[in-house]
Amino acid sequence: MPQPGPLPFRLRVPGSDTVGIDGVHSVSYRVEGLLHLADLMLTLEWTGTQTTDRVTLGRVGTDTEDLPLEWVELPVDWILEARVRGGWWRPYLELRARQLDAFDDVPTARGPTLKLRVRRRDRARAREMAL
Repeated sequence: MPQPGPLPFRLRVPGSDTVGIDGVHSVSYRVEGLLHLADLMLTLEWTGTQTTDRVTLGRVGTDTEDLPLEWVELPVDWILEARVRGGWWRPYLELRARQLDAFDDVPTARGPTLKLRVRRRDRARAREMAL
């Protein structure tokens, strides 16, 4: 059986806003990656950008920093469940692991559960990964 192609995904990493005596700082993240399934291994790789908007007495500006490439490899049998959820408007692939620490290195993971946001046009490919 042929292996499905990589599935592009986004991670919704929360940002932060701070207001203080030194000004206003707003930090946001855009994290995108690919999910690969090959040779009974599940590989998640991702990278992104961190954008910092600053308004201070001496400066108004935006700084953008590239985040390093990161990845996690897991045996497929560590995945307890994989489902496409969110309907047509906001589809995502939800992965549930058999171990609590399986997704520890992945941002936005909550214990053994990880949500990978996918584009609407990639829903069919996400369903392939869920099987």
